[in-house]
Amino acid sequence: MKSKVNQKNFLSVLIGVLVLLNMNLAGCKKDDNSTTTTSITGDLQIVPRAAAYAGCYHVIGTSQTKSWDSLGNIITPVLGEAFFGQDAQFTHATPVYIKSSDGLTVKDEVTGLTWQKTYDSGTYYWASTQTVVDNLNNQKYGGYNDWRVPTIKELYSLWNASIGWPYIDTNYFDVKYTDEQDLSHAIFWSSDKYTGVLGNISGGHGEVAGDKLAFGVNFGTGHIKAYSISSGPKHQVRCVRGNLSYGVNLFQNNNDGTISDLATGLMWQQADNGSGMDWEHALAYAQTQNNANYLGHNDWRLPNTKELQSLVDYTRSPYATIAANVGPAINALFSCTGILTMVERLTILIIGQVHLQFHNRMEHTVMLGMWLLDRQKMETEKTFTVPVQCVLTLRY
Repeated sequence: MKSKVNQKNFLSVLIGVLVLLNMNLAGCKKDDNSTTTTSITGDLQIVPRAAAYAGCYHVIGTSQTKSWDSLGNIITPVLGEAFFGQDAQFTHATPVYIKSSDGLTVKDEVTGLTWQKTYDSGTYYWASTQTVVDNLNNQKYGGYNDWRVPTIKELYSLWNASIGWPYIDTNYFDVKYTDEQDLSHAIFWSSDKYTGVLGNISGGHGEVAGDKLAFGVNFGTGHIKAYSISSGPKHQVRCVRGNLSYGVNLFQNNNDGTISDLATGLMWQQADNGSGMDWEHALAYAQTQNNANYLGHNDWRLPNTKELQSLVDYTRSPYATIAANVGPAINALFSCTGILTMVERLTILIIGQVHLQFHNRMEHTVMLGMWLLDRQKMETEKTFTVPVQCVLTLRY
């Protein structure tokens, strides 16, 4: 996997919105055996989300354990040194996976979500995943009849960077592949549709301009992307049940320049810093803010990619087909600096700090996050591949 971006030439990032260390919140206490009702969007039944409450959305850490410099060398930076403040230097929530006695399911006691341990070998277009859900519920798979296609935030909770390729804990979850090329297509659907459509493309894989899109996670390469729901390659599905509040934010404007999310236990800067920085300087910026006791706090840090993804509002995008949904993919309580450089093709790329490891080694220093892209430019120009350092509106 080769990056199209030179390791030494960092793309600009809009760094701002630092995050405070997790607030102590009560864990999820909703009834895990509740039944669900559904509303139909096309042929896929979308299960309505439950209201958020304090502590319902524990953001699982990335399992990142090492730190790197810009050349990909493993380092151990200390306070005051370059590259201090990386994800591995902070403590995050870790999953507590419990396998069922029948070997069919895995429950994460932290998120309150129960997953299929394995999945069928079929591939599907987005709406057709409903047949998988129906089959599981009809047979009361694992003893339950409230299975559903996961949201993108639920699905991404499984993402694990401790080894890479695949980006999931294979001690608990199966990933079926025959070789590395096959693994690179280990794409799993979410229930979240993109609010825009596919632009004009060339050299694709059978997708059609104007296609509607839905998000999925590639657990082979480790990235999130929107895929055509009805043309081109079909993808897989791993179903979930439980905690219908997971992924639902509970924002509180503190009226002091910060926004708290009571669901995740994270506090954010309300506005980003308003200018571009490379990753090294973004890390240093967080420490500068701590030295200044910025907004009354001295434990700001850059977010990791999962924490940043918790902010993404998937009902919005700059290219939404419904006018009311046009705008940055983030709650209106936050303000975003526009990206006005040549990389504005990444229309509202929200990215955190985490390193991807490929083949058990560090190939490039990367910043991986949510790819909310101008699909036309992405498909025609192939601006980047994973791993790569990407432009972001950083919100911690």
